Amino acid sequence: MNAIKGIYHNGMIELIEKPETQEASEVLVIFPEKKKKIAQIGGIFKSYDIHYAEVEEELKKLSLDSQRHILDETGD
Repeated sequence: MNAIKGIYHNGMIELIEKPETQEASEVLVIFPEKKKKIAQIGGIFKSYDIHYAEVEEELKKLSLDSQRHILDETGD
């Protein structure tokens, strides 16, 4: 199984990369969840120093790991 990126708009998917095959193929389309940003931490955590850039990088890594896991589960 190969994964390539594309853009969905107006009911169509435009591939960003050229796929390895040009034949008709079954595809699996996965839409990532909308990103959620942390606006402010309150309560007992007000005095803690939060590194938002590190949190963002960890979320990106987890998202990629999740995508790979889904692709691995679907076969090939």
